Amino acid sequence: MSKFIQSVFLLFFFVSCSEKQQSPENSGSDSVSVRKKTFAEELPPPSDIRQFKWFYSGFVKIVSLHADSLMNKLIHPEFGLNIIESRGALPHLSHVTKMSEFKTLDKKSFYEFDAQVLICDLKEEELPKIDCNAKDLYTKTGCFTREVNPLKDSKLWDYCSLTKDQNDLVVRSAQTITRTVLLTNNYTYYFSLIKGSWWLTFIDMRRPCEA
Repeated sequence: MSKFIQSVFLLFFFVSCSEKQQSPENSGSDSVSVRKKTFAEELPPPSDIRQFKWFYSGFVKIVSLHADSLMNKLIHPEFGLNIIESRGALPHLSHVTKMSEFKTLDKKSFYEFDAQVLICDLKEEELPKIDCNAKDLYTKTGCFTREVNPLKDSKLWDYCSLTKDQNDLVVRSAQTITRTVLLTNNYTYYFSLIKGSWWLTFIDMRRPCEA
């Protein structure tokens, strides 16, 4: 079984709302092995939007539970997680390898928002554009995802006072982004599909039109 399927199965096993106490005949390692095999056979390819939406639902559950240990499993061991905030007009970038160690510029935990806003039906369509004259600051409101990489050519890291090694790592990490999730009432999340596994590589916590 691939590492990705193992990771996704872990999320499935953890977040399943329909999980009941097993009867004696269905308990034990044999039952788990059968479930893993069946799950692996039925799982769509990693690039399939159905699999990503399933993976995203597990991510939402992890955030709602403030489960740092499981969040850490979504952080790539080489690239880490880059969290973008704003310090005045300039971006501020934090490189994270353990979620429990991250604090915002206001010294708060990442989880300082209502995780219910993450629960939505992701629409796979063109991402909304920023519109500072709109009520919600975007040209449309909701939850959107697309296989695009708007960070790749943004060069925002050039304004983050990084060392050369830090800058090089962030640039390489940004090149891996496969899918962007934009929630107009929350943040923008960037996921990378690397060797068949999904990873959370960037979170942009900035609100548009604020300087």
